[in-house]
Amino acid sequence: MHVLLAPAPQLSGDGQLRELIQERRERSGGTGAIWYLPPELVAAQGLGQGLEAVVTPTAAVCTWLQLRFGGRPSHAPLTSAWLDAQAGALPAAAPLARLS
Repeated sequence: MHVLLAPAPQLSGDGQLRELIQERRERSGGTGAIWYLPPELVAAQGLGQGLEAVVTPTAAVCTWLQLRFGGRPSHAPLTSAWLDAQAGALPAAAPLARLS
């Protein structure tokens, strides 16, 4: 699988990744062939500490995500079955802006 790694919360901090994954899943059904790994899962898979990741089977999607969010592309031997079971959750919602 193609993996985009970045220091947390570079990918998920502003809520755009959550919206992107949610829209893709709604449009294509199922997981949309895109998964988010929070820092705990990234570390558990031996991909690094303090990093979050987006995983996709498609190199072009990984490249597009890198252009949009930054980060470092990589590869990992993750299966879609494992990702569906362990990484199906969306990134956390962005914090609400304080109005003063």
